[in-house]
Amino acid sequence: MSKASIAWDPRDSRGPARSVPGAVRGGTLRVLRDGDYDHLDPQRIQTLQGVALGHLLFRTLTMFAEDGEGGWRLVGDLAEQPGRDVEGDGRVWEFTLKPGLRYEDGRAITAAHVAHGIARSFEESLAGGPQHLQDWLRAGGPYAGPFTDGTDEVPGLDVVDPRTLVFRFPEPRPDLPFAAALVTSVPVPEDADTGESYGKAPLASGPYRVAAHVPGERLVLERNPHWDPATDAVRHDHPDRIEIELGVAAAVQNRRAQVDEGTDAFAVAENNAPDEVAARLLADPSLAPRLRRDRTPLVWYLAINTARVTDVEVRREIARALDKEAVRDAMAGATQGEITHTVLSPATIGHRPYPDPHTGGPRGLPDSWDGRTLRLLSRDGEYFTAGAREVARSLESAGFDVELVEIDRPRHNTAVLTRGHAYDLYLMCQAADWPGASTLLTGFDGRTLRATGNANYTYLDDPDVNAEIARVSALPADRAAAEWAALDETLTTRHIPLVPVFSYTYLAVSGSRVGGVFTSSFLGTPVYYDAYVTGPEDGARG
Repeated sequence: MSKASIAWDPRDSRGPARSVPGAVRGGTLRVLRDGDYDHLDPQRIQTLQGVALGHLLFRTLTMFAEDGEGGWRLVGDLAEQPGRDVEGDGRVWEFTLKPGLRYEDGRAITAAHVAHGIARSFEESLAGGPQHLQDWLRAGGPYAGPFTDGTDEVPGLDVVDPRTLVFRFPEPRPDLPFAAALVTSVPVPEDADTGESYGKAPLASGPYRVAAHVPGERLVLERNPHWDPATDAVRHDHPDRIEIELGVAAAVQNRRAQVDEGTDAFAVAENNAPDEVAARLLADPSLAPRLRRDRTPLVWYLAINTARVTDVEVRREIARALDKEAVRDAMAGATQGEITHTVLSPATIGHRPYPDPHTGGPRGLPDSWDGRTLRLLSRDGEYFTAGAREVARSLESAGFDVELVEIDRPRHNTAVLTRGHAYDLYLMCQAADWPGASTLLTGFDGRTLRATGNANYTYLDDPDVNAEIARVSALPADRAAAEWAALDETLTTRHIPLVPVFSYTYLAVSGSRVGGVFTSSFLGTPVYYDAYVTGPEDGARG
């Protein structure tokens, strides 16, 4: 596989997927993770690990086929190829679905189902997922979703026939093939859509379907009998079942996989090993074949709600006061995080280093500060609260009053993505949705703000920033990269809607009977579409 490419030749989008050396069929892959998923409703999936799970359950118009070594190709997934630029200017795109696509209940997948999936992603009640495609389509006219407007007819989206969709945009959208790989394009039949409860029983189109889900305890996947590998250029269904144990602390996950006893020999520790556990893993050379240690595009930020903390000089003092090393060490440890001050990760195309504008430590609260208490929101769980406590400690040392508020992890993103919420600060982790800087930096565009589901979770709405995003978004990719890099520096220097804290290195271990699991270069978390297990569980050690 070439390092990076778009596979325009339809032959590259046909199945089956490339074979995985050493892979066998059968057995149960076990995944250990620290909490439940925010959503199983495809259009509401936003977390990176939720996207990795979605690869197994759902199909999208296009998909990144990664080779596990940093190389990727964008291929057609539901579509025969990654779109056709009808007029050559990026404004009209046609997608033709492959024949033979079916859901877990055997019914055929149609273009109308893809259109309904996109349409329902506009509903405020179903907010949470990515918003790039919706923002582009809104330029064609107002639309609020099928339940609110009573129609699936999204302006700019046409269902030509059962296998053909056409997108029409007033402005060039050369990145549409990438955006079509997001969960926004997962097909959902209108007659199966139960709205806010759809995530309780979503129809699978991928190689697995949900067999059982006990929230907070376990999620079990079994093979989807109607998934056809001949239509899929990316995925495999090697294991018979995938059993996900929920609520297992990261340290416990990694110790269990390291010890390798019983069914844990077939287990993947999904969450990063805490620093003290990571040190032991790195010190054991026998673990090298099953230890995953990878640089990722993920960056942890301290987001500042600019609608509440409106004074840029106050935001600047927050940036100066933040003890980044203490936050990094509390959350990831020195082995798994690199202190940063750029919005873009060094692993993101378009990243450009520049001097840290906030060195030198705190200089005193600005006279304009009203002295109120800053409300710091944190997900529950020690990993998150440990970092939040260090944020509070460093800001309090600089003279701020801080109230730390904990919230259930599945409710955190819904809260901070809802406009008008009552929190000033929150730690957020993010990576680009596809290669390049645009998907991150367009997240500061105030023109996209809405009631819920805001990609702009800092609520920055600055006319100059909005205009610059519009200008750079219209440039060809080869010219835009340098302009996005300049905007990165402008944001952190002049506007300070957030404080980059550390870029993330992924480190975790798998049991000795697990193969084919690798860290996605996009998601920075394990993906499972090549995974397999070897040997029967009754023959495992222990």
